[in-house]
Formats: sequence, structure tokens, C-alpha cells
Amino acid sequence: MKKKMLSIILAAMMAGTMATGCGADGGKKEENHKNSITVLVESGSPAEALAKETAASFKEETGCEVIIDAVAYTGMYDKLSTEIKAKQAAHDVACMDVVWLAAFADAVEAVNDADTSDFLPTLQESGTIDGNLLGYPMWVNTKVLIYRKDLIPEEKVPKTWEEYQAVAEEMKTDDMSGTTVFGSGSDAVCSFLDFACQAGAKGLVFDKDGNVNITDQAYADALHFMVENANADYTPSDSLATASTESQELFTNGKTAMQLNWSHQYPAAVKALGADKVGCTPMISGSAGIGATTGPWYECVMKGSENKEMAKKYVEYMYSHNADYMDLTLKIAGRTSVYEEAGKEAGNEHTAAVLDTLKAKQSQARPMVTTWAQIEEVLIGVVEASLGGADINETLESAKNEIEAIAR
Repeated sequence: MKKKMLSIILAAMMAGTMATGCGADGGKKEENHKNSITVLVESGSPAEALAKETAASFKEETGCEVIIDAVAYTGMYDKLSTEIKAKQAAHDVACMDVVWLAAFADAVEAVNDADTSDFLPTLQESGTIDGNLLGYPMWVNTKVLIYRKDLIPEEKVPKTWEEYQAVAEEMKTDDMSGTTVFGSGSDAVCSFLDFACQAGAKGLVFDKDGNVNITDQAYADALHFMVENANADYTPSDSLATASTESQELFTNGKTAMQLNWSHQYPAAVKALGADKVGCTPMISGSAGIGATTGPWYECVMKGSENKEMAKKYVEYMYSHNADYMDLTLKIAGRTSVYEEAGKEAGNEHTAAVLDTLKAKQSQARPMVTTWAQIEEVLIGVVEASLGGADINETLESAKNEIEAIAR
């Protein structure tokens, strides 16, 4: 009886020890998890650079290690999609292109208590879906006018479509084009939508009621403007192969007098040609005024994170360091105060041009829809077909039918 009782006691003690051991291990695992977060960034981007630069200071401040997962842009969307579908919380924080937010909205933790008073114009609106703000802005980009100020005097810098075409014609020589046309890829789509904004589009691709509106006159006017420029003798003949990078190369090699390009190309052009040769102004205006589509990125907390409180601290911390983006290659950021302060320094004139462009009533974000990738492919086809000589109204009508089918 005593032996039996001793066995029971020993068994109970062993069970208790094992339970305590499991609890201790589990506690260590939980503790270790709370001491780290994993952040998804685009490899080679300012997001990766700043994440690396601030990781040590964030750990010093919070005790939390930042694990950086850098992935090429083309693989980021697929990586997020895979882990969300598998319900595996591989990332606590993800840096997202605005066009992904609609697709991942259900997997992102809302930050509705964020102070948005210093967000650059349009950034609160473009980061909000169904009333929920899905992240803190990292930066925003728009196209602005970048020109050779040693060739184009200040009083002749174009502000309207008509002035732009007139100056382009005047600037062309045997060795230099007046300007360029973006006819390739997503840059072509953004240019098309830029001009649609300037021509009076109300809602890009979809109106406020969710109806496809690309057969409205503003879109036809935008395409006619692009086709006129592409067919003119003041632009290179290969518009269908031209996007942001190709246009910038032509400009910095002295082959074009001006370009409508993303704002980050301005400081790069200044570096290549010198501040005495490069100027920039806000986007040009059409019949409805200045307007452009925006290209913001957001830092988002993932709902599947097991360390959401620390993830939220991290995105708030990075937002507080938003000015540090101005020290990196692209020199773009997401806060009004950062742009206003940066604009006081020579070489950052693009920040004032961006602010004025964003403040224009016709500047607007691309539609927040889960099917944007498919819609963009349709719009690429619209631009290519129009520049190739297709009937613009017929092309837009066909595209409207395709987009309506996609959106169903």
C-alpha cells in the first residue's frame, strides 16, 4: 500500500514537473515572440533602407528586435496573398502599395485612432476603405513637370496642355526632343489617368456610384492628348516603349527638354545635370485644372500578427521618423510638415511641386478595388491600342465592357 502510494506521489510530482517545464518553455517562446516582429519591405527600396537604419534604435527603445524580410516588388503581393490564404502570420507589419489595400483590407488591422492631421493631401482618403484607415503613409509620389531651366526661361515654363505642346514644339532640334509620352506598362496607365484628371474625370475608372466611367469625355480627351503628342515630331517615335525610366534617361542625356515624370526623378536629374540646368513645377493643367493620380505606400499592421501591440508601436515609430526618407535616394515622404521643411533646401524643389499638385481638386487616387491588377491590364491595352492608331471611342467602349465584366 505504501509502495502504491509512493508511486502515485512520484507520478504526480513528475507530471507537475513536466507541466511546469512545458509552461516554462511556452513562456519563453511567448516571451521571445514578444521581443521580435517581422516586417515585409520591398528589396532595394527606401523602405528597406530605413527599416535597417532604425532597427537598432527601435530595439533600444522597446526591447523588440526587428526582423526585415526584403522581397522584390513583383513577389510581395504573392507572398502576402499566400500567407493570408494559409492563415499563417509570417509578417507582423507589411509595407504596401496603395493598389493592394483593397485586396488585403480584411487582413489589415485598422489604425482609426491615428492622428492624420499631418498626412499629405489625399493620403487619408486613399488609405481608407469602408471607413477604416489601413496604415500610416510612408511616402507619396505624383508626376510633376521637370524641365531644362537653362533652355526654357521661367516665363515660358508651360502650365497648360496648349502651352506644353507649344513649348515642346519650340524646343525640338535635330538632337533633342521637346518631351516624351509614356506608352508602356503601368506608367502609361498613370499618365492616362493623370490627363483624365486634368480633363475633368470625377472618380478614376469608376464614378462615385461605382459605375465604370471611362467612356466619359474626360478619358477620350486624355487619350487624344496622348496620341497628339505621340504623333508629333517633338517626341521620340518609340512612345510604346517609353516609361518613367526611359524618359529620365533621355532627359539626363540631353535628349529631351522636359518631361512629366514622377517627382523622385527631379533630384536624380539635378544630381546628373546640375541644379543650374534642372527645374520643376506642379503638374500641368487641362480644361479642369491641375490634376494627377497618386502613388502612395502605407505601412500596415497585419491582423494575423500575434504581436499586434508591438507592431502598432513600430508603424507609429516609423511614421515619427518619416522625415528620414528625405535623406534616402528617392527623397519622397508622406507628411506635409516633412515636405514643407524639406522644400526649404536647394535640391528639394520637387516637394513644393508635389504639394501643389496634391492640393489640386482634380488630383485623386486610383480606384480602391480588389481587381485593380486585372483592370490595369485592360487600361494598358487601351493606351497601346490608341497610340497604335485604334479608334479612341471604340477602344474605350470595349474597355468599359471588359472592366464591367471583371468587376462583377
